[in-house]
Amino acid sequence: MHVLIVEDNQVSQRLMKDKLTEWGYTVSSAHNGAEAWQRIESLSVDIVVSDWKMPEMDGLELCRRIRSADLEFYIYFILVTAQDSEEDIVQGLSAGADDYVTKPVKFDELRARMGIGDRIVRLERELTGKYKAIEENYLQTIRMFTNLMEVFNEGLGGHSRRVAELSLKLATRHPGVSEQDYPLVEAAGLLHDIGMVGLPNDLLCKKRTELTGEEHELYLSHPVLGENILKQVEFLRPVAKLVRAHHEQVNGRGFPDGLNGDEIPLLARIVTAAVAYDNLIYKGKVPLEEIPDNFRRFRGYQLDPAIVDQLLEINLENIQKEKGENFREIDLESLIEGMELARDVWMKNGALAMPADTEITDYGIEKLKKYYDLNYIPNTVYVFKNTVRG
Repeated sequence: MHVLIVEDNQVSQRLMKDKLTEWGYTVSSAHNGAEAWQRIESLSVDIVVSDWKMPEMDGLELCRRIRSADLEFYIYFILVTAQDSEEDIVQGLSAGADDYVTKPVKFDELRARMGIGDRIVRLERELTGKYKAIEENYLQTIRMFTNLMEVFNEGLGGHSRRVAELSLKLATRHPGVSEQDYPLVEAAGLLHDIGMVGLPNDLLCKKRTELTGEEHELYLSHPVLGENILKQVEFLRPVAKLVRAHHEQVNGRGFPDGLNGDEIPLLARIVTAAVAYDNLIYKGKVPLEEIPDNFRRFRGYQLDPAIVDQLLEINLENIQKEKGENFREIDLESLIEGMELARDVWMKNGALAMPADTEITDYGIEKLKKYYDLNYIPNTVYVFKNTVRG
């Protein structure tokens, strides 16, 4: 356990340091709050024992700075003070101190209070370790499911990542979503189509209007299949509920449960809007400038009106960003080796032909031209300007 003593009186500092070392602590020291803060930024400190009155930065200001900082671990703070009135004690504790001892310091009392701090710090470290292990398991499980979708269908994996990114962006702007729900909505975006895994692969390449009766029934089952897959993992059950609801509509005409309005969880409504936006752009090939006209038809009918408004704000930002992007549209005949794709190249059936950031080779050019000859892709792609020569 590493203790930092902050005391401007050298005699008191030396005496306290000797005692804490005798009790088995690793001890560092500083002569004022400013020097102590430098130690905290460079050392792993568990407990601070600080005098109140010091030059440059006093103990109270040091405590406030520690509490306002984004530190990896909690630092237990014991304030040493000659001011023992009720008002002074309340002021110290309000600044963030965990405990206090009065001067002259009684070392038996200090040792007992150090023991309290020791136990609390060890408990905090243990809980933090367990939380990180749970968080890592959570992330690993989500990555596993996402990779599974990617292997099953590359386009499905790309769609899910984009929906997750947009869902998170919408959530951060929505006043009804708390910060603690951000990981949940992102996970729901990533895994909303996990129920598609195992369904016929060609079903993913069709629009809903193109599905046969049997295919349509299979498609309608995927939110429930997704929920059944995810709820087998206990810590993914909240995500599973959102996955089940991601095709519900505010008009009550969605599936699988026909929920309407606020019956649909807010986070599911966000994912639903993100899915619709991504499908329009990547499956429907709708230009960003035409998105508002399409979404006005959905507003208050299929999608939450407030979320649609936020989505259109993001779409406007995307238009502005696209105009300033460092890329240009170029026809396939003008492609030369060494150019780099600035956007994904998608086939008309929704499959990914070639991902963004791919450096073009002669083989890649021939591949794209062959896709064009088969009427799978348009005759133009987007490449970064700085890779275009001449």
